[in-house]
Amino acid sequence: MTGSDGDTDALIVAVGLATRHGAHLSVLEMIDLPMPLAHPWGMMPDTVTAEVHDTLRERGRKNLADLKTRLSAEPISTEVRIVEALYAQASSMAARQAYDADLVIVAGAAGDTVESVVPHAYFVSLLLESGRPVLVIPPRCAVDPVPRRIVIAWRPTREASRAVHDALPLMKGAERVDVLTIQTDASEENDISAERLVRHLARHGIESHRIERPTLGQTVATALLQYTRESRADLLIAGGYGHSRLREWALGGVTRELLIASDLPVFFGH
Repeated sequence: MTGSDGDTDALIVAVGLATRHGAHLSVLEMIDLPMPLAHPWGMMPDTVTAEVHDTLRERGRKNLADLKTRLSAEPISTEVRIVEALYAQASSMAARQAYDADLVIVAGAAGDTVESVVPHAYFVSLLLESGRPVLVIPPRCAVDPVPRRIVIAWRPTREASRAVHDALPLMKGAERVDVLTIQTDASEENDISAERLVRHLARHGIESHRIERPTLGQTVATALLQYTRESRADLLIAGGYGHSRLREWALGGVTRELLIASDLPVFFGH
């Protein structure tokens, strides 16, 4: 739980997926505690920060109680726990809590705004530090916990391969799976790799369809999202941060654009 508007939608999806797969659901109530202020005359009691900590902890306990009440009626195994972050970033603390999970679900953010800073920070840490796939749920997104139409944003990269293989359990229940490549050049490697992926998925009992689209002057992310809307997809699977994170956020990149602009859930692997 990131404290953002999308938390409710993310929790609904998490409950739905856990119910479908008979999974255990752990919900983290994160408390990001500010560091005590340094006093110019040495270490003196910082009463202001202590009061802020007390307020945040009380809010966290209330949210914990509300979450337990919300989940008590669900027919799945659940736990809710508070994670305090004081001398480490809350997003990194959350990533360490995910080491024993199959999947991390987190709220996304609509647009590149001030409100998107916290969800983006959680996404980056969870994807790059946990070693687990991350499912991002955009706020106010009408989501079916059981995705019926799935699009794979395929490039022959380690990140995309990781995303596809981590998402196999979700694809096995889908009505249609498309292996989509966006052609940015005349590379034959993309075509051969995509065709091999279709055959590989078939060996897992997943029928998929090979789709190729040109960019037509658009960015790769825009072309991907345009196809997902045309095909009425419920889920997009993509590799995350094929380039360095600094380069993506400074110069732009597919991962950054998908986070900002996607109106459907995106399953990222790294």
